[in-house]
Amino acid sequence: MNLYHTPLRGVTIEDIPEEYRDIAETVGLDAYLKLSVLCGGQNLYIPKREALERQARNREIRARFDGGNYRALSAQYRLSERQIRKILHHTY
Repeated sequence: MNLYHTPLRGVTIEDIPEEYRDIAETVGLDAYLKLSVLCGGQNLYIPKREALERQARNREIRARFDGGNYRALSAQYRLSERQIRKILHHTY
């Protein structure tokens, strides 16, 4: 059995330090304990929602690009044509 999937025995929500309890309650105790085993002791960066949505938006823009519809995409996504071109050509 993989170390990361081995449950921590007897740990309850009350054992989680109070400043982290809201995370454990949100994701669930089991998922929190798996994160603890996987990332415990490390600084963990979780991207903001906007950053995650930006990646999905950019993928959608690339999928909708037909070779010349910069202006339409610009209007649809409320971005400048320059931003659309950067997204399409991966020059961030």
